[in-house]
Amino acid sequence: MDSKKKMSEFSLLSRNFTFVCLSSFLYFGSFYLLLPTIPQFVADLGGTTSQIGVVVGIFTMSSVVLRPYFGKLADRYGRKKMMLFGSGLFALLFAIYSQVQEIVPLYLLRVFHGIAHGSYLAAVFAYVADLAPLKRRGEVMGVYGVANVVAMALFPAWGSMIIASTHDFSRLFLFSTITAGAAFLTVFFVDEIKPEENQKQTVSVWTVARQPAVLVASLTFFTAATVYGAVITFLPVYAPKQGLANIGIFFTTYAIFTLISRVIAGKLSDRYGRRKVILPFLILLTIATFLLPFLQSLYLLVLIGACFGLGFGAFMPALNAFVVDSTLPHERASALAFFTAFMDVGITTGAVILGIVGEYWGYATMYGVGGIVVSLGFILFATYSTEPYK
Repeated sequence: MDSKKKMSEFSLLSRNFTFVCLSSFLYFGSFYLLLPTIPQFVADLGGTTSQIGVVVGIFTMSSVVLRPYFGKLADRYGRKKMMLFGSGLFALLFAIYSQVQEIVPLYLLRVFHGIAHGSYLAAVFAYVADLAPLKRRGEVMGVYGVANVVAMALFPAWGSMIIASTHDFSRLFLFSTITAGAAFLTVFFVDEIKPEENQKQTVSVWTVARQPAVLVASLTFFTAATVYGAVITFLPVYAPKQGLANIGIFFTTYAIFTLISRVIAGKLSDRYGRRKVILPFLILLTIATFLLPFLQSLYLLVLIGACFGLGFGAFMPALNAFVVDSTLPHERASALAFFTAFMDVGITTGAVILGIVGEYWGYATMYGVGGIVVSLGFILFATYSTEPYK
C-alpha cells in the first residue's frame, strides 16, 4: 500500500480503521469476560489467595516481558501478521481453559495467554498509529481507544452475570473463544502495513527504549497507571468503609467521561500540541487522586470519577501520539510495545506496592502516596519532555 496515498485518503469510516476498531472491541471483550471471573475459577480449582495472585500476575508478566520483542517483529515483518498470531492464539487458548483441572497447568496456560496478549497489543497500537495522518494522530488514537472503553463497560458485567446465574465456566470460556475468534477473523479484512524495504533496519528494542522521549513518556505513563491500579483494585473496598455502598456510580461516571475525553482531547493535542494536553490532564488526575482520602459523600465520588475519566482518558491517547511523533516508522511498534507495557507494570505496582501501604497505614494514606506518585510523573514530563516536531 502506498503510505502517502493512505495518509491523504484516511477517514474514520475507512475499511481498515473500522475493522481494526471492531477487532479490538471483540479482542478486549474476550479479555474482559474473564477478568472479573478468573479468581472464582481458581478458587473452584482449590486455589489459595496467593495462587489467585500468581494466576493473574503471571499473565501480565509474560505479556510485559515479551511485548517489546513482538513490537520488533511487527516492525520487521508487518503489523497484520502479528495481530493474526496474537488474536488467533488468544482464541485457541480460551478453548483449553475448560480442560484445566489443576492449578499448575493453569499457570502454563496463563503464560502462553500472556504471550498472545503481548503480540496482539504490540502490533495493533502500531497499526493504528500507522493509519493516522500526522495532523490527526491524536484524534485517531483517541477514537480507537473508545473500542477498549466500550468493551470494558459491557463485557465484565456479562461475564459476571454468566457465572452468577449458571456457575458454568465452560459456557464462559466458550463465549470467550467465540468472541476472540471473531476478533481474529476481523483482522483478515485489514490491509497489511509494514515499513518500506528501504526503511527496514535492525534496531535493538533497548536502543529504541532508551530514546529520551520514549523513556520519559513510559515512566510518566507508569506513574498514572500505578494510581489507576490502586483505584480499580481498592476503591470497591475503600468506598463502603466511607459509607458509600453504591460504588458502581464511580465506574459509570468514569466510563462516560473517558469516552468524551478520548475523542475531544485527541483533537486538542493535534491542534495545540501534545504537551499542552498531557500536562493539564495530568494535573486533573493528580487532583482526583488527592481527593480520595477525603471521600465521604456520593457527590465527591462522582466528581472524582469524572476527573479520573477526563484525566486518564485524555492524557493517554495524547501520550500515545507523543511517542509516535518522536519515533521513526521502523521503530514505531517497538517503541509503542515498550511504552504500553508500562500500563500493565503500573497497574501491578499499584495493586501490590500501594496495596501494602494501604494494609499497614490505611487507604487514605495509600491514595495520598498515589497522589505523590502521579505528581512525580507530572514533574518528570514537564521537565524532560519537549514537543516533537516532524
